[in-house]
Amino acid sequence: MEASTASKQTRRRGKALEAAILEAAWEQLSTCSAEEFTFDNVAAKAHTSKPVLYRRWPNRTELFVAAMKQHRVHAAIERPNTGTLRGDVISILQQLNSKQSDAVMVLAKFGVYANWLGVSAHELYERTMISDQPSIMMAIENARARGDITCELPESLLRMSGELGRATIVRDMRPLSEADIIATVDELFLPLVDHYEHQARIAAKK
Repeated sequence: MEASTASKQTRRRGKALEAAILEAAWEQLSTCSAEEFTFDNVAAKAHTSKPVLYRRWPNRTELFVAAMKQHRVHAAIERPNTGTLRGDVISILQQLNSKQSDAVMVLAKFGVYANWLGVSAHELYERTMISDQPSIMMAIENARARGDITCELPESLLRMSGELGRATIVRDMRPLSEADIIATVDELFLPLVDHYEHQARIAAKK
């Protein structure tokens, strides 16, 4: 009787159960092969049953997307405040690298099996994004508030640092090195920002 009562007290329901399943799904995604990402394995890891999973997610693709999104929410990027655009951009890329490089590698691994999941690799990427706004915008907003940037910057430039970082992670299947981050900021991002700022100031004088 006491054991039964204890079991009822510790039984997970609702959001607690869903969070536990998604945590188990993420562990399966990050440590096992694509073929091993099955409802059977996730249910076993979460100490629940397949019907419980199917009541929430109709297939592996939906479970994949939900697990990736939960992981990315927990690995959200915090707004930096270093006092300089360079420092803020470096901070954001360091956070992306330390908090989300594992998600990039999981996407790369499962992108190969996207058709097996019934979707395209691009769809997997698009559906697991938390926001359409690049994280670098936090650094740009800080710079605008200080008056360091007055020009409009193209969307391609705002996305360049993050996309280049993801491409490097996928190529090497490892997190970025500090040298990778510094080179991206000092050799690519900041010179282009300076170019657009210079062009805007010339245009304003005409």
